[in-house]
Amino acid sequence: MNINPENQRNHRFYFTRHGPAEYQLNEGIVDSDNPEAKPSSDKQWFNSDLTPEGIELTRNKAIEFFSKLDPRKDSLFFVSSDLVRAAETAKIYLDIARERGFEVILPREKNDNRPESRNMAEKIGEGYIRKINSLTLDHLENTLREFVFSPTDYMNKIKDLDTVSDETKNKWAEARRIIESDNKGSWGDNYAAHSEEIQKIFPNVKSAKTVYESKFKNMMRLIKFGQRKINEQNPQKNIKVLAFSHENSFLYFLNKNFGESIKNCESIVFKVETDDKISISAKGQTKQIEE
Repeated sequence: MNINPENQRNHRFYFTRHGPAEYQLNEGIVDSDNPEAKPSSDKQWFNSDLTPEGIELTRNKAIEFFSKLDPRKDSLFFVSSDLVRAAETAKIYLDIARERGFEVILPREKNDNRPESRNMAEKIGEGYIRKINSLTLDHLENTLREFVFSPTDYMNKIKDLDTVSDETKNKWAEARRIIESDNKGSWGDNYAAHSEEIQKIFPNVKSAKTVYESKFKNMMRLIKFGQRKINEQNPQKNIKVLAFSHENSFLYFLNKNFGESIKNCESIVFKVETDDKISISAKGQTKQIEE
C-alpha cells in the first residue's frame, strides 16, 4: 500500500548523534581486569556522560533545532539508545522542548512497570524517552578491539597486559599498522575508512558496511512502520520523531552518499515519500533512497 502524501502532513524523523562525551563505560571496561568485555548498557554506573562542553553544545543545538519548529503545529516523540551519552542528549532536547511549550507524546503508560520500561533511556527521560534497539550499540562484542580505531594506540594504556588475550595481543600490531598508515584523526573517520580491513583481522569487530546492513536498514524499516502508524492515527499536528543514537550506524551510508561522517549533535532528516522511497537530508543536501 502506497502512503498517501495528502495524509502525511509534515511528519519527519530526525536522527541525532549524541553530544561530546566522556565514554565512561568504554573507558571503565578497558581500565578493568577484563578490557575485552562486551560493553553492556546495564553496567552503566553513571547518569551523566557528556563533557561540560558537550552539555553546552547540546543545549545550543537543541535551542537552534526547536527554533525551526512550531509548538502550535508540531508534536514530539522521543526515542533513544540506552547508552547514557545518547539518552542524556535526548533529555537535554526534551527539556528545551518543554521550555518552548511543545507537546511531548508519552511512549508508554505512566504506570507501566515492565522491566523493559526501566532502562537508562526511560529512566533519564522520566518516561518520555523510549529505548529503541536499532539505535543501540548491542552489536559490539569486544571493547578493547573497538579501540583499535582510536587515533592513539590504546594498547599502551593497558595497565596489565596479562588481562589481554594472546590473540588480541598477537593481532593488535597488524591492525594498528593499518590505522597508522592512514590515520584520519578520529575514531569515527578511522572506522569508516578501515573497518573492512580490520574485520578481516578481528572478525568480531563489525565493519561499517556490516553495521549499515543491519542497524541502518533496520532503522529505515522502523521509519516506514512509524509513518504508517502515524497515518493510521491521523493526528492534528505534525509528528516529529526525535531519535538519538551513535555514529557507528550512519558512517557507511553518509560517507557513501554524502562524503562525510556525522558530527556530535548533527541531525539527519528522514521523510517517507512512498512505501519504497525515503528522502534523506544531510550535509545540506537531500537525496531520495529507494528501499
